[in-house]
Amino acid sequence: MEIQSIFDEIQSLSAFELFRLQSAIYKTLEDPERVKALRQKIHVGMKVDYFCTERNHAIPCSVLKVSRSRVDVEEHDTQKRWSLPFYSLNLDHIETELVLPRTKGISKATLFIGSTVGFINNRDNTEHIGQVTKLNPKRAVILVNNTPWTVPYSMLFPVISCGSQEHDQMLLPR
Repeated sequence: MEIQSIFDEIQSLSAFELFRLQSAIYKTLEDPERVKALRQKIHVGMKVDYFCTERNHAIPCSVLKVSRSRVDVEEHDTQKRWSLPFYSLNLDHIETELVLPRTKGISKATLFIGSTVGFINNRDNTEHIGQVTKLNPKRAVILVNNTPWTVPYSMLFPVISCGSQEHDQMLLPR
């Protein structure tokens, strides 16, 4: 099943229809047979990704403990530990990035903490490039040279980084 096509379809649903869909999905996720089947797939030491709804991004982690309905994991990058429901693990390696067709700006659904984006300051018409540090309902917080900017999603544009930014790269002598 392609998540992107489902995501595209639900864009036209009313708030109530989305609420009903959320309720049905939650009941399906909490179904005891489904939980049991997921528990059987998970084992201590397993390397997986979990989807962090706060950061809107898949996070690589290792399984530390498997309980009755939850799993304890440790993030590879930060060593933070979390207790998560089984269904938050991406056991089938499904693509988590969603792309919204928009004419202006970037959708909150396509951003994640750490995304590199840019915007143009309307006051002095200067371009700024930074990393997303927080996703609020209407605006993102973008860190530019250690200064946080609160910017509406409609003003953001994607920045494709090649990984050789001058301030991050240092040539070492042989």
